[in-house]
Amino acid sequence: MFAPLVLGLLLAADPMPAALPADWHGEWAGTLVMTGRNDTNTNVPIKLKIEPIAGSADLTWKLTYGTGDKQQVKDYKLVPTKTAGRFRIDEQNGIVLDARLAGGVLYSQFEVGGNWLTARYELRVGRLRFEVTSATPAKDKTGGDKVQGYDVGAVQTAELTKK
Repeated sequence: MFAPLVLGLLLAADPMPAALPADWHGEWAGTLVMTGRNDTNTNVPIKLKIEPIAGSADLTWKLTYGTGDKQQVKDYKLVPTKTAGRFRIDEQNGIVLDARLAGGVLYSQFEVGGNWLTARYELRVGRLRFEVTSATPAKDKTGGDKVQGYDVGAVQTAELTKK
């Protein structure tokens, strides 16, 4: 008698958000290599902490760049949506970016001040590769003004291992 009612309530309930696989969780560390437009490299220690937030489907997504007085901390949240593989990166300052997990890679693209940025996190065999590229529109369109190329400027890469 109650089984149809319980089944109906379960079917009507909102689906649970799709979670990031547990092997992503943990504290990751490595060296961020930043290559500027003029091909000069700067190396900076980087850490990424990914961990579940108690009582929530959200995850801590905390990036720490540098050490000591020059340390910068980006304390974000990774928020799963109801669509598998889709997330929101909440910078907790009014900025929320879309992200997509596909084939073991988390992608996010956004624009800041005319610069297009692509962030890519790839988990493979116990290593988390982090890349960010920034690009500006190339001076000339091609294909009869139908295709806009982009000049890739800064490139940031890091190979992170779990602590």
